[in-house]
Amino acid sequence: MMMGANAPVQGDAVGISWLENPIGADLDICAYLLDASGKVLGDEGMVFYGQTQVPGVAMAAVGKGATFQIDYAAIPDQIERIALCAVLDTDKSPAADLAQAKQLTMAMGQLTFTIDLAGKSEKALIIGEVYKRNGAYKLRAVGQGFDGGLMAIATHFGVDVQADPTDSAPPPVASAPAPAPAPAPTRPPEPSPARAPAPAPAASTISLKKVTLAKAEKVSLAKTGGAIRALLSWEGRGAGDGDLDFYCFYVTKEGKSGKVYWKDLGSSDSFPFIAHSGDALRAGEEAIVIERPETLRYALFAAYSAVKNGAGSFGSYRPKMTLTDQAGNEVTIPLLNPNHTSYWVAISHLSLGETVDIEHIETYGKNGFPHMIAAERAPRLHPDGSWDVSKGEIEFKK
Repeated sequence: MMMGANAPVQGDAVGISWLENPIGADLDICAYLLDASGKVLGDEGMVFYGQTQVPGVAMAAVGKGATFQIDYAAIPDQIERIALCAVLDTDKSPAADLAQAKQLTMAMGQLTFTIDLAGKSEKALIIGEVYKRNGAYKLRAVGQGFDGGLMAIATHFGVDVQADPTDSAPPPVASAPAPAPAPAPTRPPEPSPARAPAPAPAASTISLKKVTLAKAEKVSLAKTGGAIRALLSWEGRGAGDGDLDFYCFYVTKEGKSGKVYWKDLGSSDSFPFIAHSGDALRAGEEAIVIERPETLRYALFAAYSAVKNGAGSFGSYRPKMTLTDQAGNEVTIPLLNPNHTSYWVAISHLSLGETVDIEHIETYGKNGFPHMIAAERAPRLHPDGSWDVSKGEIEFKK
């Protein structure tokens, strides 16, 4: 499996293994059971060395590996996905990093996802996810790192990690679903979801965990290094029919332009260092991972609706785009005003300089009925970062 790819589950066991133990540090494998908001619901939302079994998931760790046994029927109804993670306990060796493990592999039946850890300085990693889509379970290859280790990844999932100087590896304590009182001085502040500020002449750089942008809203994130992952997800009609295609148009700092999409999946290891998960063909999701954001100047994300979808696909499929970075920030960009007659929509524009500036643009192509040729023309991203719709190459997909 490539990073961002997904496939139907094969069996009920997922194995995680690595090649070498980091020097002086333990590599802990854990799982988080998450609801629709991406948060744990309580103590039974975590599987780790101190709690190896919860309803629906059990873990056994031996040597340089761990196996999760999943009982799909026993997973609580409100749980939509299970994130499988690796966390480095650097209490005794602060200089240790995931690169010392050399390689991580997730395996389920014939499905395998291998992560080359060479050069990675992160302390924690979401390896993959088992998630439910249209009543069926799938496995997704994620590979998203977190520089802050346990603190960063646990906070990302709504867990309050208590600092205890007498305990070198304290187990995390889940936050209750209801609003919690202000944290004690020994606890790190827990960010709460907030909407992005209205557009301003210069967007301020903020530290956030989750934010949803309204149309024309912008947010600027501090550069944290590492990959940026974009996910387009959508619902289908009937038995899951519905083919949307996710595109990334890009301009590099050297002025080179191109696009990554279903016909050209790009590459994570060579130019343009942007990789597409592959054509989903049916309702679900497609992912695009920008492995080296520092090489880009601009990016434009767009979606195309295949002709076979018929009219109204952007409205009925309820698509949304989600961007995540290495610091655990998550920016959601829903399509709020779906057009019923367009084949194209430009969703989000990124400007990458000292910060990563993200704008929700949601601009639809020309109406497909009176303007059949123009309606099939893709958006364009120009070298200066400007963009337009219905003026690019014709993309026709039945």
